Amino acid sequence: MKDEGDRRGTAKRLHLSFSLYPLAFILCSCAGGGAYLVSPSLRAAADPRVAVLPFDNQSTDVGAADLMRGLAAEGFEKRGYTYLPLETVDGKLSGLGISEGGQLPGLRPAELGAALGADLLCYGDVEDFTFQNLGFVVRKSVILRVKMVSASTGETLYEGKGSGKDVKVYFNKDEARAAFVEQLAVKLLQTLLNTPLKREAEAAAWKALDRLPRR
Repeated sequence: MKDEGDRRGTAKRLHLSFSLYPLAFILCSCAGGGAYLVSPSLRAAADPRVAVLPFDNQSTDVGAADLMRGLAAEGFEKRGYTYLPLETVDGKLSGLGISEGGQLPGLRPAELGAALGADLLCYGDVEDFTFQNLGFVVRKSVILRVKMVSASTGETLYEGKGSGKDVKVYFNKDEARAAFVEQLAVKLLQTLLNTPLKREAEAAAWKALDRLPRR
């Protein structure tokens, strides 16, 4: 009887170990750093003003693009750049028939630079903005890609990608139930305060600009 119990215990532990392999792979695959491109021409740019254009949004969260755009603008300022007021940029783009990031490819950087009065143009793309609360698994993920282009030359001066992620897994039913209720409250509060996925969004914006040369 003891041997049979030991065998059952061993089999149960092996089953649990194998069942965790996919989860371990997901967590490891999400832990990679961002990819960056930095042109030597960026350091030579005389004008530190940057126009942060409306961001494109691949996520299902309609407010993600505006939130990430604002965080990116703050990131530029912290690194010594002067960003044009977003309202000013939007007003001038409106005159060109542009109201969202997905429309920007229709205009050449030179046209945008002439209208905005700035040579440094920042494009952004929110690739992911997810809050999944499945009870036993709570997943938060924000991924942002930014690109800085010279309006005068069309050269890409900087490109970076950053992510902010948090994954929690609960194997106890009571803990999972409590976490589900807690995360519902967190999401509601963040929505009311207009700060959805605050920590993850801030991390993604900061990492996307991590290699940007300081002025």
